[in-house]
Amino acid sequence: MEVTENHHVKMNAKRYLTAARTAREIVERELGDLQMREFAIRELPALQVTAENIYFDSYGCFADLDGSGHAALAQRVADALIERLSAAPAARG
Repeated sequence: MEVTENHHVKMNAKRYLTAARTAREIVERELGDLQMREFAIRELPALQVTAENIYFDSYGCFADLDGSGHAALAQRVADALIERLSAAPAARG
């Protein structure tokens, strides 16, 4: 909403990352006992994305809470990107 309303606030990147990590820890701790499917709410996609990110962070693989098939696609794209990056010559600086 702040971006939509043009309310941008300068923030130190380190402080932002610390706040984001803290928020994730709180969400994971408070919502950890719920079934993953409880996070698939069409009207609140950010909740699903957060749950899928926490799942990925915890298990190292993509979750597909809504059965859309996006997890399998994300896995294929990530594998292709890693393969391309591995095959690319190292950048010279």
